[in-house]
Amino acid sequence: MDIFTILLPILTFLIVRFLTRWYKIFLIGFKMPGPMVVPMVGNIQMLSKLKPENLLLSLRNFREIYDQSFRLWLGPELWVFLHTPQETRDVLNNRNLSRPQAFQYLNALIGNGLLISEGNHWSMHRRILEPAFNINILNTFSESISLHTDILINKIRPHGEKCLEVTDYLLSCTMDMIVHTSMGKNLQIQVNENEAYIQAFHRSNELLFQRMTNPLLFPDIIYRLTPMYLELKNSLKIIHELMANVVQERQEYLRSNEKAFAAVGKKQKSFLDILLTQTEIMGKIFSFQDIKDEVNTFILAGVDTTTSAMCYILYALAKYPQDQQKVYEEIQIIQQSSELSANVNFNELQKYKYLDLFIKECLRFYTVVPLTGRQTTSSTRIGDRIYPAGVTVWINLYGLAHDPNLFEEPDEFRPLRFAEEKALTPFTYMPFSGGPHICIGRKYSLMIMKIMTIKIMEQFEVILANPLENLILMAEMVLKSKNGINLVFKERKKKSEYNK
Repeated sequence: MDIFTILLPILTFLIVRFLTRWYKIFLIGFKMPGPMVVPMVGNIQMLSKLKPENLLLSLRNFREIYDQSFRLWLGPELWVFLHTPQETRDVLNNRNLSRPQAFQYLNALIGNGLLISEGNHWSMHRRILEPAFNINILNTFSESISLHTDILINKIRPHGEKCLEVTDYLLSCTMDMIVHTSMGKNLQIQVNENEAYIQAFHRSNELLFQRMTNPLLFPDIIYRLTPMYLELKNSLKIIHELMANVVQERQEYLRSNEKAFAAVGKKQKSFLDILLTQTEIMGKIFSFQDIKDEVNTFILAGVDTTTSAMCYILYALAKYPQDQQKVYEEIQIIQQSSELSANVNFNELQKYKYLDLFIKECLRFYTVVPLTGRQTTSSTRIGDRIYPAGVTVWINLYGLAHDPNLFEEPDEFRPLRFAEEKALTPFTYMPFSGGPHICIGRKYSLMIMKIMTIKIMEQFEVILANPLENLILMAEMVLKSKNGINLVFKERKKKSEYNK
């Protein structure tokens, strides 16, 4: 018996099994428009177009070419980029879809928290954590947010009217205030003096995104052989040690004050306090690992997105001085003084109508989370197509927010578009995603943005360091500027100085 006779049935079995599992995916993929496919490797030649600095432009070009949902083959993986609000609605409202495989690589950073968990685990944790973001609790955060913004302002002031790249300043400030308000721990000294932590935070995000967009790095056996794996491991160690210390210190504090804390109602407890005091949920023990996963998810995802949003809010204030003046004048009228009260609450922030419009437009124009995705687990109708299990569908949130069919003059920065009577098409403007998985901390994040903006505007006029610079936007897990956000903070004259 020759070797061919032995191998033929084995090869036949493997081919039949492969086709049984994948032929439906191949069938739908070959029916869809998309770039030319190279046999065996698909669109692997497109990897350069998936680099952060090229991704948004590439997806925009594809939308214009195909004018409908299109596909990319990354090896045997079928990625579909959706095109319409209807398809987006179908995906975000479908509880049977799972997170895409690429998202699972985030587990190394945030564990199995709300961002990537599924099913009963997700719904149970979500239900338990919702009370941490009611208005009564948010109102207790305003003083801390104001305090940490003052610390930021005092760091900005010594630079005078010199160019300042603001990203790390905002990252440090946002980290401090989120940990302080939701974790009951003031990290200002440790974090602000620990440059290694900030670098680890940036680098871990970059490394994870590189893996998520490169199918050659998907297999663990390959990834663990690369220098990136060791670098990621070292960065994550710095991050996780800090977060674990936060959890342990708060746990010890609650144990030493158990009787007093027991009298506090559930609706008055902060995010971490709810996690630490909810020891059993529907018969399931809330383990220390569960707690760490949710803390890592909330802190790291919240810090990254809020920092990015604040970067673009300050940048837009500088780029559009006429809008900055309107924001400032509104603050002056409402405050009737040169300083913001540290006790401004969530309801009082509703008075700032133009600031609200301005921030909404910033979150549209500079879509903080450019892409989100899901994966089909069974035959699923999305729009006019039925997709088999195993297809990854991507929602281009940035593309929807800049689609001329959905927004008038989408490439123009126009805050007043949100004051117009014409209602927005549902599932086109989603700064905090949508459907059941809409961001749990959206009101909290907006509160931070508004208080920080008000206090910075009271003290400084924000100016572009280089008015001719065009931002090179990078679509990573959050939207970033390749060359940073470079601004000048010009001290505002006090009222007493105008009268001299």
